Amino acid sequence: MTLTESPSLLVAGIGEMVLSSTPGDHLVAYGLGSCIALAIWDPRTHVGGLAHFMLPAGPANDASPVKFIDTGLDTYFKALEAKGAFLNRSVLKAAGGAAMLTVGGGLAIGKRNEESLRAALTVRGLTLGATAIGGTAGRTVQLEVADGRFLIKSLSSITEL
Repeated sequence: MTLTESPSLLVAGIGEMVLSSTPGDHLVAYGLGSCIALAIWDPRTHVGGLAHFMLPAGPANDASPVKFIDTGLDTYFKALEAKGAFLNRSVLKAAGGAAMLTVGGGLAIGKRNEESLRAALTVRGLTLGATAIGGTAGRTVQLEVADGRFLIKSLSSITEL
């Protein structure tokens, strides 16, 4: 199993989201440390999305629509619904949230991101189907639009959630 490199690779940078309903597309977020990637895939319409959240809270920002979980989650959901996804039947998976900064006892950004995401999803009646959150190592993730597979590459392995 390998992460794909192809012309159909759509990259979600920090504070960005990518969406697709094209079966050959691969949605990727590189270098997740304390950031959280939220993958959503609707198995009926085959609409997939990947958002790369940086921090738990902050002001809405058109340049980086999903930089903050609290202000970006609804933007992400609305974009997915506009593309044809139904959130109540979609599969949600998340990765990232590592403890990357431990200065002066730690800022715990990864942990705060996880808590913020879980709380925001709970309020909306949604749950995560699988996670690879925490630890101290960075990750790269890839959502396969064709079948909803969510691949996670860490320093020494590639796994599927």
